[in-house]
Amino acid sequence: MMNSRFTKPPLSKTEKEKKAENFLNFSTEQDTQKKEQEIKNINERILKKESVKAFLLRFPISMAQDITEISALTGISRNAVCLELLRSAVKEKLKELKS
Repeated sequence: MMNSRFTKPPLSKTEKEKKAENFLNFSTEQDTQKKEQEIKNINERILKKESVKAFLLRFPISMAQDITEISALTGISRNAVCLELLRSAVKEKLKELKS
């Protein structure tokens, strides 16, 4: 007779159930670990302040008042308003320089 590759006896019913339960619980354990890690990362991010580069613009007071009014009406920050206003001008300038 040939030697069998299977040296271990088959699992009993209780061992099979235990392995199945461990397998099913594995994903929930991973989820809880991920959630704990995300909470830890969020707390760390709150404590750390991201560095920013100040970029000062010189423009008329009337334009500053208009930007403040746009910000008040839309609910977005003045920085975001400035970026939106500059975006179209920058794109036009790039097109002009490329051609």
